[in-house]
Amino acid sequence: MYETTLDMIEQLAQANEATLRLTYARVYAGTDGVTHFQDSPIRMRPGVYVPGIPLVDSAPPWPATMLTFSRLEAGYTSDWHPAPRRQFVVLLTGAVEVTVSDGETRPFGPGSVFLVEDTAGAGHRTRALESDDCLFVTVAC
Repeated sequence: MYETTLDMIEQLAQANEATLRLTYARVYAGTDGVTHFQDSPIRMRPGVYVPGIPLVDSAPPWPATMLTFSRLEAGYTSDWHPAPRRQFVVLLTGAVEVTVSDGETRPFGPGSVFLVEDTAGAGHRTRALESDDCLFVTVAC
């Protein structure tokens, strides 16, 4: 059936490519400067991450230029602002609510991932939702 173990792995990866993914929310500015949310999938495929361990679902690598750890105090609320750079935000603790200028608001809790790339236009607002601090990591890309 398979000539080598690698042949088997490649065929498994091809068969499962479309079904394995992570979805993140993208915040972007349209040509009119109004900001919006868009749900974006990240396709993953099983593959050898480290030889000798079970297959790991992974997406192709994305280049990153900077990683920053940050904290919002409980009750934090920002005014409208554009993103300082194109960056992923990964929430570690706490919860935030992000509002884009088209009026949509979304909550994000621990483990949430979203991409802010509204570096121009009306921007977005951020509000900490819980009584605890919100710890997060940004990854510039």
